[in-house]
Amino acid sequence: MFLKFLLCLTITIITVNAQAQNLDDLINELFTTSKTNEPIRITEAPVQRPILPAPGIGGTTGNADLQGVCENGECVKLFQCTANNTINEDGEGLIDIRFDDTNPCQHYTLRCCTEYKEGIPDIPPEKTHDGYCGYRNPNGVGFRITGNRDSESEYGEFPWMVAILKMELFLDHPISVYLCGGSIIHPSVILTAAHCVQNKKAADLKIRAAEWDTQTTNEIYPTQDRQVAEIIVHENYYKGGLFNDVALLILTTPLELGNVVQAVCLPEQNMKFDYSRCYASGWGKDVYGKEGAYSAILKKVDLPIVPNDKCDKILKGTSLGARFNLHESFICAGGEPGKDTCKGDGGSPLVCPITEGSYQNYQAGIVAFGVGCGENQIPGVYADVAKFRHWIDGKMQLYNYDTKYYTP
Repeated sequence: MFLKFLLCLTITIITVNAQAQNLDDLINELFTTSKTNEPIRITEAPVQRPILPAPGIGGTTGNADLQGVCENGECVKLFQCTANNTINEDGEGLIDIRFDDTNPCQHYTLRCCTEYKEGIPDIPPEKTHDGYCGYRNPNGVGFRITGNRDSESEYGEFPWMVAILKMELFLDHPISVYLCGGSIIHPSVILTAAHCVQNKKAADLKIRAAEWDTQTTNEIYPTQDRQVAEIIVHENYYKGGLFNDVALLILTTPLELGNVVQAVCLPEQNMKFDYSRCYASGWGKDVYGKEGAYSAILKKVDLPIVPNDKCDKILKGTSLGARFNLHESFICAGGEPGKDTCKGDGGSPLVCPITEGSYQNYQAGIVAFGVGCGENQIPGVYADVAKFRHWIDGKMQLYNYDTKYYTP
């Protein structure tokens, strides 16, 4: 099915109807409108994406909200149940993320349980990887999912992935406005795109780590929110063409690293990834245009790296025009129909295996822009992280932050 596995970055403007009477009206207005096929242009401004209030990027769902009819027991989170109907605590338990009308608790993260315990279990990672970066958990952490028809990732599969949020007031209530994605490179430092955070006030921003399903707070490990203390945008960032589209966020307090919160590895300066098969992740839209819906569960898409000379030639044949020149600060990936990054994925990481078949990854790119989403033979464009390794190292030294967290 066309665009079935689509994640998208487009840089367009969503306008909010000032007449919206409540939060539900606002969300429905933003996320359910008609589709447009107009291609993006890189000179358009990045978009802010209001979504449901914290905790959780997309709202709250506690046990009490979803108990349903549970005879002779209580609806509890999966890992709390000690009876025989619980999942295994070794990453082998299978749960279906689609609606299951046979589950009296009415949500895939809950079980009707007669014996349960409070707290978080000591669930081992899929592989012992303490002390090194970029390990992708291909089978998830604590459980594995079925029913992932729209390319949803496993829980904890990309432990470096974070959401960048902007706090605003709506009808006198604080809400979290989702700006874009980012990646952990140090417990106190987030790597993202400059176009996401330029001209923002650090005091208005926070990041959320350990997020996966934005519509529930019932995952095994709680999310970690951290305020942003400082925004560092590349000195040569050019918003007209998104050249040098890279930024760092310095956090007020460090993240606690663990099974679902880890740093990604960074490549050496000018490292090449041509033709590597890589993964992009994000909560972006599934279809280009206003008709597309943002993903509740973190998605992933596998993409090939396209050499820059080939990518430049392809992009000249699009609406960008024959005079377009791909800037040296970019890297390209994709070009397969129905697979791409799109609106909502700006700032999110593109990671490539350190060696073929390895689960350890370098971050090769940062989602920057594209022409439409998932168009056949048209790759998406990313900031080339390998072009900025020296710049990142220099900023880390200024703050006396150890680079070991992102060095394999």
